[in-house]
Amino acid sequence: MNTRSEGVVSRLADVLKKWDGVDTVAVVRSGDDPYDPYFFVSLDVYCSGPIPEAEARSGEFQPLQLFESSRVTRKDRFLVDEVPVRIEYKQTGRFDELISAAADGTPLFRDAGTYAFHRLQNAEVLFSRTDWVSRMRDALASLPDTFWSRLRRTQQAQAEHVYSDLSAAAAREDSLFFAVSAGRVVTSICALLFTVNRRFEPSSRHLAEEVARLKVVPDSFPANLDNFVRQENMLSMSQRRELAELMVRRVLSLSL
Repeated sequence: MNTRSEGVVSRLADVLKKWDGVDTVAVVRSGDDPYDPYFFVSLDVYCSGPIPEAEARSGEFQPLQLFESSRVTRKDRFLVDEVPVRIEYKQTGRFDELISAAADGTPLFRDAGTYAFHRLQNAEVLFSRTDWVSRMRDALASLPDTFWSRLRRTQQAQAEHVYSDLSAAAAREDSLFFAVSAGRVVTSICALLFTVNRRFEPSSRHLAEEVARLKVVPDSFPANLDNFVRQENMLSMSQRRELAELMVRRVLSLSL
């Protein structure tokens, strides 16, 4: 992260840690190049109590530009010194529930998968009022076999389901539904691969590089995945369906 962004992160952390309801502030770094379209500062704020309302938060973060806040997702977005910032406020109690269930072998999350665990485990902690984050990380590092095996069963069913949708779309030559299903096939297969490797899922922006680092991957999977997602190779829907079938079948055959 560049010097200007580091200064923004430090300034925001100084504000956030003054709020009594904040237990932990962590940052997920997205590179050093401010001209990269993927670049932004991402802060996770784990709250054990109430925090100021959106208008008050905006006032404390000043000076800034283009402040937006969502009550539904508990996120703030704005610019500081031309640095794009995203802050997400998360309840520690919810993570206590999710991680306690995971430690007992039960995955409680749904569509978001294990990405929230990935962030909690890998983000750089800027401030911690208690030992909560270290306890959560210790629990995540020692999840039982039953957690991974149950998660795999769920993800296998999902992969088979989305492949079935893709196959039906190819048979009907339904281009729009095929495109929708193709994206779901990629995310479901990759999620399953991370589970086989006992890794939490990264951001979708980093899937390609993170999948390439996995130890347990079927032969030719990277090449098949690249051919499946590339548009310039002009593969027909039927040919892409065959690639998807091959990838799903080979990932399903891997040992946990």
